[in-house]
Amino acid sequence: MITPEVLGRALGESPNPELARVAVSRIGERATGRDLLSRPDIIPAAARLLGFSTAASDFFVAHPEELASLADLSPRFADDYVDEAGQDVARLGELAGLRRFRRRAAYRIAARDLSGAPVEDVMAELTAIGGVCLQIAVEATGSAGELSVIGMGKLGGLELNYSSDVDVLFVHGSGGLSSEEASRAAARVIALLSDPTEDGVAVRVDAGLRPEGRSGVLSRSLESMLEYYRKHAATWERQALLKARPVAGNIELGRSFVEGVAPFVYPAVLPASAIEDVRSSKARIEEVVRSRGKEAVELKRGHGGIRDIEFAVQLLQIVHGRRYDRIRNPNTLTALDALAHEGFVAPADARTLADSYRFLRRLEHRLQMVQDTQTHELPSDPARLGPLARSMAFRNADELRTEYGKHTDTVRGLHERLFYRPLLEAFAEPVPRPATDRTATEELLAALGFADTAAAYDSLDRIIDPATRLGKVLETLFPVVVPALAFASLPDAAVVRFERVVEGLREAEGIGDALANHPDAARRLAALVAVSSAFADALIAAPDLTTTLLDSPTSLPTTAGARPRETLVLIAGAYAAHEINVPEVGRHLTDVADAVVGEAIDDVSPPLPLAVIGFGRLGGEELSFGSDLDVMVVYDGEGPSDFHAAAKAAEEIFELIRGSGWRIDADLRPEGKSGPLARSMVSFLEYWGRWAQTWEYQTLLRARFVGGDEPLGRRFVSAAADWAFPEHLTFDRLAEIRRMRVRMEEERVRPADARRFHFKLGYGGLADVQFALELSLMRYGFAHPEIRRTNTLEALQALAESRRIEDSVALTLGEAWVFLSEVKNALEIERLLPAEAIPPAPEAQTALARRLGYTEGARRRFLEDYRRVTRRARLAMERVFYGEERP
Repeated sequence: MITPEVLGRALGESPNPELARVAVSRIGERATGRDLLSRPDIIPAAARLLGFSTAASDFFVAHPEELASLADLSPRFADDYVDEAGQDVARLGELAGLRRFRRRAAYRIAARDLSGAPVEDVMAELTAIGGVCLQIAVEATGSAGELSVIGMGKLGGLELNYSSDVDVLFVHGSGGLSSEEASRAAARVIALLSDPTEDGVAVRVDAGLRPEGRSGVLSRSLESMLEYYRKHAATWERQALLKARPVAGNIELGRSFVEGVAPFVYPAVLPASAIEDVRSSKARIEEVVRSRGKEAVELKRGHGGIRDIEFAVQLLQIVHGRRYDRIRNPNTLTALDALAHEGFVAPADARTLADSYRFLRRLEHRLQMVQDTQTHELPSDPARLGPLARSMAFRNADELRTEYGKHTDTVRGLHERLFYRPLLEAFAEPVPRPATDRTATEELLAALGFADTAAAYDSLDRIIDPATRLGKVLETLFPVVVPALAFASLPDAAVVRFERVVEGLREAEGIGDALANHPDAARRLAALVAVSSAFADALIAAPDLTTTLLDSPTSLPTTAGARPRETLVLIAGAYAAHEINVPEVGRHLTDVADAVVGEAIDDVSPPLPLAVIGFGRLGGEELSFGSDLDVMVVYDGEGPSDFHAAAKAAEEIFELIRGSGWRIDADLRPEGKSGPLARSMVSFLEYWGRWAQTWEYQTLLRARFVGGDEPLGRRFVSAAADWAFPEHLTFDRLAEIRRMRVRMEEERVRPADARRFHFKLGYGGLADVQFALELSLMRYGFAHPEIRRTNTLEALQALAESRRIEDSVALTLGEAWVFLSEVKNALEIERLLPAEAIPPAPEAQTALARRLGYTEGARRRFLEDYRRVTRRARLAMERVFYGEERP
């Protein structure tokens, strides 16, 4: 017997003491119930359960003798349940016995669940109960030897809830039951378990996942099943088979089914459309929940819910399970652990997802435990939410809501990173790995352009050393890394550089997991090493720079927050991986340069107002990887002391900029190299008015304030515009510009044959684009201020929109500028040195073409494009220069 104090304590510790008191009182009205509730080995568990689950209360009121089951809450296994269920069936018959067994066993688990049992144990035992019910039902039909029950969904994954539907397929052998007989037996199994009686159902069996859905026959032969999944199954049907597991009836037949469909679940070649199908299916689910306004409270399908975890895991299984048997597991937590072990998910992220999955499944169990109903919605009613919170060991509803929000936000973030992971499609093709097939791997390397395939194989084999976490991750990323290395001008040299970079990363903590989570970063790393020995050397010297590549190019900082070295690595990696184009590269490099200039000025702290003005590519925000920084320095002051102070400050600023790795070119200043580094605003105005030449006015078209005293810089740019955009472009100045372009090509590009492939100054080169644009700006800029742009593409667009030049001319010049700037960057990124001409050697031209993304017939196709682009650019330039008077 228990004392009132013990009873009171037990009731008080339940999630809802008043509910527990009422239930105890109702059950105690019968002698059996009163006696059992007086036992100290029963009342604590009974009070917890009765103070939370009204369904359990109703059951024990109807069957108080079943309270004895709460005396022992130790874990049970399938064999234990077979014996227990068999006794109930023998005593009560199949219908009543199965229902009594299921409810009693489930409530016993619920009592242990409320006392803190691990959620994995709870799911496994609930699944065992469902499996035993199915086995007894199959045996009752007399078809256990011929019919196999395949568990799907949560049944297949050992993850059943208290009120889950039990998803199944029925398969029969070809030598015994006919399809009609097997389907009748399957229908009998469903009826035995799912037909409602006064005791409810045993389990709700759902065979809707079968081929052709509810319109299809209940059972198919093994051969018919395999034929359907081979020829007709949709992506979602193959996805469902990830959780297929034989659970009852002929287990060997069931294993044959699971093994037989494996090639369709994990095909050698995965269509890229399959990935999009899975994503589309998830999007449709989300849209249904969103349309019902349940996104924030539906813990199964809502924001950051259970489905977010399951779909992320299943998509990674579909993509990678073809090569990694270990991740072919129907259980979500086990599969997640395997994905982390194999390098597809960072262990920390896998642990976070697993913890959230356990929390959400435990919360789901509590929701369903109350009334034994299939619900997944977090209640808003405080009267329901309070006991729910206490059942989860929270003090109140607010704590539960806060914890729920933390988990769902975390899950959604990780889901989006994994489920929409860049480059998943790259894993669709079957790619041999060094660790598994040397011959096939060397054949692949040869096809990709590696010359010494044996040496390349050996390097890659060392890179993917499975003894290290980084090596294991890189082995899984092989389909991403190797094609990126193959686009190097010399793939064999690139793989050697990559091995040196990887060697430097071996001791970097967490880099393997980081790359596992960001395969796009691994591709950036390989692509960058492939195209640039300069950046490869930088990464070898400072391995920590590699983590910069984890960031998305969309997160590139603006001038205000730029960290020059790290940002340059990210820009270069994104460019090498073809994630950003030439105009974006120019903007980002200019942002970095502007930041460097600004920091240098701040460090020097000039004693008088001083500004740095950018020209050329810096002024146009179009820097390339080998660009110098064309600048002038203006100060506000007068007299020798201000002049010397400004010159000294300019020299110090330039030294700091050079120390950051940038080359400064101040030769565009008045009087060139012989002129002072800094001039006063008054001195510039005097020079432009008395001595400046046409080319110097042309230069002013690209003047842009970069750093220093902003009001002074704006004054300079405004004053420069007065000279750059004359009210009338005189014939003499027009003729001078024409002569200058001809002289530049003839005198600075020797011999004449070299002009064809000098993309800066030669035939149809960047100078043609620049001169055509600048002549147009000088012609029309005074009357049309809206076209005054320092950026080439923006200025061309503005000229076309204002009808100052023809659309076709603007498009042609813009195409040439982008194409030739791509060539320039592709050459300059190798050593970060200026490039002006295509290399003459055929093998170097082939290398350049590969770097630009040309594949089959790379050199020929590149040169064809180059000739076409430059020919059209020359014609467009002449159209601007001479109009109908073209030479």
